[in-house]
Amino acid sequence: MQHHVILSTASPHPGRRRRRLGWTGAMASVALVLSACGGGEGGGGSDVPDDGSQLTMWVRSGGPGELAATLVDAYNASHENQIELTAVPADNYQQVVGAAAGSDELPDLLAADVVFSPNYVEQGLLLDITDRIEGLEFVDTLSKAQSEAASDADGNLYGAPFSIDSSFIAYNKDLYAAAGLDPETPPTDFEELYAHAEAVRGIGGDTYGYYWPGNCAGCNAFTLMPMLAAAGQPPVVAGEPVDLDSEAMAAVLELHQQMYSNDIMSPASAQESGATWTADFLAGTVGIIPIGQFIIPELADADFDWGYAALPAPDGSATSTFVGGDVLGITAGSEYPEQAWDFINWSLQEEAQVEVLAKSGYLPSRTDLADNEYSAQDPRVVSIIDNLANGYTPSAVNYGEVFNEATGPWLTGLRDAVVNGKPVDQALRTMQEDAAAVLDEQ
Repeated sequence: MQHHVILSTASPHPGRRRRRLGWTGAMASVALVLSACGGGEGGGGSDVPDDGSQLTMWVRSGGPGELAATLVDAYNASHENQIELTAVPADNYQQVVGAAAGSDELPDLLAADVVFSPNYVEQGLLLDITDRIEGLEFVDTLSKAQSEAASDADGNLYGAPFSIDSSFIAYNKDLYAAAGLDPETPPTDFEELYAHAEAVRGIGGDTYGYYWPGNCAGCNAFTLMPMLAAAGQPPVVAGEPVDLDSEAMAAVLELHQQMYSNDIMSPASAQESGATWTADFLAGTVGIIPIGQFIIPELADADFDWGYAALPAPDGSATSTFVGGDVLGITAGSEYPEQAWDFINWSLQEEAQVEVLAKSGYLPSRTDLADNEYSAQDPRVVSIIDNLANGYTPSAVNYGEVFNEATGPWLTGLRDAVVNGKPVDQALRTMQEDAAAVLDEQ
């Protein structure tokens, strides 16, 4: 089966409103078809036979595209139905989807970066698959944060977990030992995080205690937002006002401000755009780095031992993780909604989750499969999967304008406080006001 890459884009705006209104009748009729189809494997499967239908699917390039290719190849090899997969360059994905929506050219299956899924739901691009998801016997073990992000204000679900990114703390056990720290005891709160980083910096020279992606908006959402969620003060919750001027956010800024001003954090952090985020840690010159599971394959060749710790609330009372990645939905204009669901359902079953995803080095999206034979080879990976149960995914239309843009309120506020030394309370007030102007006035 060939996989395609789209190399050109068109404007995302023409016809979008027309497309959304034109789908109303189609969405209603297809929803009835979906709800009429009964149980099947796992309690949520399709009764429609594997009849050789030809389906199309889009996913953004990079990690999600590679995972999708792995799953699609396995599905096509074992089913009469066939899926033609197209990987769209990640930087252009939103524009390509918008243009296709305006011209009725969306595929049958559409993967969405989880933080942008609220936009797709609001625009009416995806079918309601609530009954199908909730009918799965393992529904309570699915990545809850992803499912909630792909829901509407009434709690209806429009996407299923597909690819998983998860953030955590990695630390260098060899540097811990050299600094007189217990290599088997990672930091569990902000006090310990600072103290451990300070001790590693005490080794001297070019060895630093902490590395921060100080010029990367999305990287910081990935690693800092879970600390706020663990404290019970998540910055973005669907249907609620944005909350950045909180005690937890103040603690996050103060921690990073002190590390930077006291030379505990690598000075390269100030300009880190994400392009070389992992380089110094992999080189063995950084003690602690908040990061994601994508670093694990690179650590296989590291000449030091590393440890895992969940991202903590400031006081250590709880932990969380940013559950990123992609959700997968059925487009409202699909002529094959039952067959499209068959693929989604198959992708969530144990065989696909373990024998396709985990075997290939990907994280399953079901916590009940954390200790599978492949993930169990590294207890750190099992811990990462287990912590998905505590995961957080922000859900807001226009999320990207605030939290992903290089000039947005989120990164501007972080840099003002940490790099420029602006008083934390002032940085927070400005960040809150500017973010609210975008998110709370939609």
